[in-house]
Amino acid sequence: MKVGDKALDFTLFSYSGQGYSLYGTHGYVMLVFYKVTCPTCQLTLPFVEKMYKLYGDKITFYGIVQDGPKDAEDFARRYSLTFPQLLDYPDYKVSESYLVEVVPTIYLVNEEKLIEFVSSSFVKKDLENLVRKLSLVAQRPEQDIFEGTQVPVFKPG
Repeated sequence: MKVGDKALDFTLFSYSGQGYSLYGTHGYVMLVFYKVTCPTCQLTLPFVEKMYKLYGDKITFYGIVQDGPKDAEDFARRYSLTFPQLLDYPDYKVSESYLVEVVPTIYLVNEEKLIEFVSSSFVKKDLENLVRKLSLVAQRPEQDIFEGTQVPVFKPG
């Protein structure tokens, strides 16, 4: 899926069993598709958590995990993820419907359920642009989520 496409509705469950629906969620929604064993996902998700801490009261964040509940919960604990982690396992139906070929893949969906942003792998410039967009949506000053860290410009997923 690409920018401008209508996001497809889905209902997925967290590892604790709570159900979440994209179309049942109001406002902007960020979807982060990932796999726990993916080194690029392990690099990216802590920065997504920083975004969540900055903007999560104005924008809904969902991790879409391509792994089972125990692995998803262990990953969330290991990387201190506090936003909902939803299981797209074992059939990957949502990942397939969103045409996810590389993880991580991030989609930002607006209130009309149109995709406004897409990024795959770890692309520092993309994530900086995403923070800029999130800060505008949340009407907050832009923050440097990479401050004090050494990260590559690009890391393929």
